[in-house]
Amino acid sequence: MKFEICLVIVSCILLVKVANITEQQFLGFYDQYSDKLYRYIYFRVGSEELAQDLTSEVFLKSWEYVNRDKASSNKQLANPRAFFYQVARNLITDFYRQKDKSPLSLEEVADKVIADKQDGPLEQAAISLDMESVKAALGRLNEDYRDIVIWRYLDEMEIKEIAQIMEKSDGAVRVLLSRALSNLKGVLNGQLEPQIAEEISVQEQVAGEEAA
Repeated sequence: MKFEICLVIVSCILLVKVANITEQQFLGFYDQYSDKLYRYIYFRVGSEELAQDLTSEVFLKSWEYVNRDKASSNKQLANPRAFFYQVARNLITDFYRQKDKSPLSLEEVADKVIADKQDGPLEQAAISLDMESVKAALGRLNEDYRDIVIWRYLDEMEIKEIAQIMEKSDGAVRVLLSRALSNLKGVLNGQLEPQIAEEISVQEQVAGEEAA
C-alpha cells in the first residue's frame, strides 16, 4: 500500500514534538493503525488513491489538533485507535460534504470487508450465502449501523472505543449495535443457515441486554 510517506513522516515528527509521547510510540501507532484506517476509509470511499490520501491526512490532522490544543489532545491520545478513527470518520464526512456526493454503498466495496476475517457472525453469513446477498444487505444498513457493525465485529473494538469515535454514550452505542444487528438479521431473514442466524440472534440479544 503506497501512502504519501513524506507527509506522514513529517506529521509524525511534528506530532511527537508537541505531544507527551515518544517518536517510537507514535511511529508504533502508525504501524499499528495505518493499514486498518486505510481499509476503513477505502470501504467508505471506494478509491485506493483517495483512501491513501485520506489516510495520510488523518495523521496530518492529528498533528494540527495536537498543536492547537495540547491538553485535550494528550487526553485523546490515551486511546489512539479511537482518536484516529474519529479523525478518519470526520474527514470522510467532510469529503462527501465538500464534493456534494452521497457516501458509497458498501455494496461497492464489501468484498474486501468480508475477506479480512472469517470467524464472526457477519463473516460466517458471507460464507454461508452468495456474496451478492451479503453486499446487498450491508448496503441497506444506514451509515451508523454499517460503521458500528464493522468496528465491533471486524475491527473488534470495545464499546467505549466506538462511543468515543461516534461521540455518543456507551449506552447509546449498545442500543445502536442491537438495532444494527436486528436490521442486518431482518435483511438476511430466510437466507441464513440456522446456526448462523442463531449466532446473530445471540449477539443481538447480548447487545440488547447491555443496552437495557
